[in-house]
Amino acid sequence: MENKHSHAGHRGRLRRRFLASGHEGLYEHELLELLLFYARPVVNTNDIAHSLLDKFGSLGKVVSADSESLSAVSGVGQSGALFLRLMHDLGISNMRISHSYETLSKRAQLCSCLTEQFSGIDAKICNILCLSSRSELLATVTLPVEKLLGGGMTPRELAAAILKSGAASVCLGINHGTDLPLPRPEDLALARMIGELLSAVGTSFTDCIICGGGSSFSMRGSGAFAF
Repeated sequence: MENKHSHAGHRGRLRRRFLASGHEGLYEHELLELLLFYARPVVNTNDIAHSLLDKFGSLGKVVSADSESLSAVSGVGQSGALFLRLMHDLGISNMRISHSYETLSKRAQLCSCLTEQFSGIDAKICNILCLSSRSELLATVTLPVEKLLGGGMTPRELAAAILKSGAASVCLGINHGTDLPLPRPEDLALARMIGELLSAVGTSFTDCIICGGGSSFSMRGSGAFAF
């Protein structure tokens, strides 16, 4: 009984610290522990939080990990993995909504939008920004780089996703996580593939922007790719 009260008291103190100072007042393991309170209400989530950080390295990597990898960590379970994935996906969805119909006519605006979308994500993904004729963001298509380059998605399927948005132009964003945003061979291959696809369907290719380490690199601005 004493342990139960002590455990409840710890949770209460952590919640109050968060309410008083926000996420900046807590360490990563404490934020993760707090999140897991709501998925694992009767389990000591402190140990689970440390195990997750030991395996994945950071809070950003934890919440962006796939459900199978999360479930493999002792104590997380399917409910914990689902909750963490839900938090991640809701965050991405919220960022997309916040940019909906925002005008992204300038390179700096495109870079800022993509940098925000990729914030805290280390996964090798690309975001395809579908823009209207007035450079409004109509939709964002997020796909793993490996799926595109490895043939996991056919050109017809990708073209259908882009055309469904009604895009007049497209900006491709590639995530390098914490690495420098310098073009790699696979980035150039991806830009070439997207460029050929867009040319075939009559959609303009605005830019290919690489994000990483908190900064961005514009292929069009640097002349690194022939558009």
